[in-house]
Amino acid sequence: MGNKQKFLQYLTEKKKKQNYIDECAVYMDHLSAAFDAKTISPAAIPDFNERASSCSRVAIKTAYQFLDDYAKFIEKEQPLIAEAIRKGCRQIFEQTAKDEVKKRRNDILPISDDVKITPKHLSELSNEQFVKAFGDLQRLIIACYDDIEKDPFAWGYPDYYTTGGYYNRINNILFALVFCGEYSKGVLKVDAAKFFARADVKRHKNIEMMISGFEKMGFVIEPFDKKSKAFTLSCPNNPNMIIVLNAYAGEIDENTPDWKYIIPRNGFSYRFIECPSVQTHETVFLSEFDYMSSALQEIQLWLHAEAAKYGFTIDPNEAMEKGMMLYKKGSKRFLLVGQPQFYLMHTKEIFIKTIFRNVLKHDDMPELYRRFPETFLSNCRGCQGANPCSMRIEFTVDSKPRLCCAYNSFLFKNPTLDDVKLILELFKLENKIK
Repeated sequence: MGNKQKFLQYLTEKKKKQNYIDECAVYMDHLSAAFDAKTISPAAIPDFNERASSCSRVAIKTAYQFLDDYAKFIEKEQPLIAEAIRKGCRQIFEQTAKDEVKKRRNDILPISDDVKITPKHLSELSNEQFVKAFGDLQRLIIACYDDIEKDPFAWGYPDYYTTGGYYNRINNILFALVFCGEYSKGVLKVDAAKFFARADVKRHKNIEMMISGFEKMGFVIEPFDKKSKAFTLSCPNNPNMIIVLNAYAGEIDENTPDWKYIIPRNGFSYRFIECPSVQTHETVFLSEFDYMSSALQEIQLWLHAEAAKYGFTIDPNEAMEKGMMLYKKGSKRFLLVGQPQFYLMHTKEIFIKTIFRNVLKHDDMPELYRRFPETFLSNCRGCQGANPCSMRIEFTVDSKPRLCCAYNSFLFKNPTLDDVKLILELFKLENKIK
């Protein structure tokens, strides 16, 4: 694999930080092992990544930076190895883009024909026409995702390591067009300077490739140029789609960070343009409800009613906490139940997340210890000295001492509705909810 010391010297000459150079010294050993095991092949790169990085995004990003620097270092003397490294990385980036695209496409739940639209959106279209046009828009976006999945790089998707938000290109660009545009008679006139200055547009590279892709799918965007004062967005074959796109994105506060849009908003959920008079619960609750499993739906309907009994409601500006429905009363939080997105956990399994300190000796706790033994395993990392931090939780299970950490809290995996009812009673005691 070449001379390790020469590569480290090369990094020093390139004025790389010493911490990074030290990490690269370790990465060299991992890369040698990966290539020795699988010969000089792009297939060795996933093996290297597994050896070199943990679940930490920082570690993964550093590993890819190392691969890029090492390929540059050896490309003259060992071009085949440099090409194998680059090809292996590119294959990973392409597959990542395809996986991200597939996930976003599956988040689009088709609108039903019988949906009643908020009256303010029906100035130009009948309810039937609006529903049809919204369905057409959903299908067009799905078609875009289908085309992107075939060749993500043709649409300008990242050919480098990055985080999930950089794959949210379709929504970021379409919504920004509305935010920066003025609608009139089926056409959006977009302020070019405002559009290109937006953070959610500037984060993406190769925007012009996305525009070309949109035009291939039926949109017309002209004259798209940073030097233009303005450009227009239209859809000659179906101008009603511009009407519904403008209505849908117009319901979003453009000052809201796009990471707060959550899956239903990015999935073009019809709930946000549905007439509130026919909605049985808060819009944001129903938009999330549509994505839940039947088991979680049953739990959330019950929990919603229980939260209301004690004065807890959903704040539309803070409806979720770590991917779980959030009920609040002032600064107090109600019991969190859902499919969490924290600690790099992305799962379809149901969890209850809470902290117990004061009820650990309650008569009902042995039942929980029996039902959820993994929840109560010691997980306190460090702070083992004479002066433990305030996050430590000490208790016993079957006469055996346990040390847990409130940062990790207690996670109850796949509870039944009866489990939720029992844990809620303990939660109310713990938090003095009456």
